[in-house]
Amino acid sequence: MEIIIYPLLGTTSRRAMVREKSRFGHAYVYKPRGELLVRLSVDTGMSKDAVLRQIQRERQYLIGKQR
Repeated sequence: MEIIIYPLLGTTSRRAMVREKSRFGHAYVYKPRGELLVRLSVDTGMSKDAVLRQIQRERQYLIGKQR
């Protein structure tokens, strides 16, 4: 698995991306902000949809790797 997006994220976004549970113990759903998707699409040259799919793939990979 090639990690493309994760190194481009700031500290807060990285922590949110690998978070598994919310403050109250419920499953955490990661929803990147639109501004982040636009910045990453410009930085990587991919479309916003492609960036979102890549984020989802990397998140699943990173969460699985932590366990």
